[in-house]
Amino acid sequence: MSSTSGVDQKAIPAQKGPRPRFHYPLPMPEPSHVPRDVAARAQVWKESYGWTEPVTDPNFEFPGIAMGWCLGRFSTPETSKAVLHAVGCLLEWSFAIDDEVLDHPDARSRSSEVIRLVSQITHVMESPGYRLPKDALPLVAAIHDVMEQMRAQCTPTQVARVSTGLRCILASGVHKIHMDEPDEDEYLALRIHDVGGYTYASMIEMCGPAPIPDEVWNAPAVRALIGCAVLLVGVENDVVSYHKEKAEGQTSPNFVGILEAARGLSFDQAVAAAIETRDRLMLLFLRLRERLLPTAETPLRYLIDRLGQLIIANTEVTRCARRYNPPPAQRMAPEDVIRTPECWAPSLSTSDTSPLPYPSISWWWDHC
Repeated sequence: MSSTSGVDQKAIPAQKGPRPRFHYPLPMPEPSHVPRDVAARAQVWKESYGWTEPVTDPNFEFPGIAMGWCLGRFSTPETSKAVLHAVGCLLEWSFAIDDEVLDHPDARSRSSEVIRLVSQITHVMESPGYRLPKDALPLVAAIHDVMEQMRAQCTPTQVARVSTGLRCILASGVHKIHMDEPDEDEYLALRIHDVGGYTYASMIEMCGPAPIPDEVWNAPAVRALIGCAVLLVGVENDVVSYHKEKAEGQTSPNFVGILEAARGLSFDQAVAAAIETRDRLMLLFLRLRERLLPTAETPLRYLIDRLGQLIIANTEVTRCARRYNPPPAQRMAPEDVIRTPECWAPSLSTSDTSPLPYPSISWWWDHC
C-alpha cells in the first residue's frame, strides 16, 4: 500500500475524476467482530517505535479504526488476541518500512543503504533467539519483536510462512528500486509480493481454526487462489493511489503508469485497462474458489472465505483510513462502505475468463 511519509497530506490531490469503483460479486458480510482493543494496543506499539501519522482530526474517536476493521475481517471472536496483536503489529511494521524505506522518494539515491538494511532485517526475522543490540534501528527492533510474538503463539511452519512472505516483500521492494521501465508481466510478478502477497494469506491462516497442512498450502490451485486474490488487491491499490504516489514523489512503478507507457494509452484508458485486468482476476478467483470449496477441509475453507474478505477490506480501508483520506470529511465509517452502493461498481467490466497474457501468472488458469 502507498506511503505517506514526509509529505503534507493536505497537499495530496484527490484522484482525478470520480473515485474508482470495483465490483464484488459475492455476498459482503460484515465482520463478526471488530477488535478495537487489539488495534489500539497495536497503535501504541507502533508509536513506541516513533511511527506516527499527522493529526488531521484531533477529535477523531479512534485513530486505529481501519486496523481494527481489517483485523476483524481476518479473524473470528475465537481468535487468540495475542495472535491478533502480532498480526496487527506486523501490518503496522509493513506500512512503516514502505513509508521509511522501500517507497521513500529517496530510495533510489540510497540503494546501498536500503540493501544493507533489508539484509539485516531478513537475518533478524529468520533468527530465533537473536540478541538485539541496544542501538538497533526501530525497524529492526520492531520486526524482532513481531517475530518473537509469533513464535510464542504460532507453529514453526506458520512462522516460516510469514518469514518467507516477508522475504519476498523485501526482495521485491529492492528490485523495484532498480527498475526503470518494467513491462507489464515483470511488474505484476513483483506486485504479487510487494503488496503483501503470501504474507497476508499466512496471517489470515494464523487467525483461523487450525493450521493448513503443507500439502494443501502448497497445492498449485491454492497457491493460484492466494496469488490471484492479492494481485487483484494490488491492482486495485494502483488505480486508487496513482495520483497520491506521484504527489508524494514516489519513484516506484505503478500498473496504471506502465499501461500508459507500454500501450500508449491516455490516463483514463489506462485506468480502464487496469480495472479490466482486475476484473479478469476476479473471475478467476471465483472459478478457483468454486473448484476448491467442495473438498476443502475447515482450515482451507476459512482461508478461502477470508481472502474474499481481504478484497472487501481493501475497498473499505481506501474509504475510511487516514493514510488514504487525510481530510476527515473524505473518510467514511468502515461499516457504511458495504451498505453504500455508490462505493461499488454495479458489475464487472468484462466477462472474459481466458488467461491473461502474462507468463508469470497465466498458469493460474490451469487450475480452475
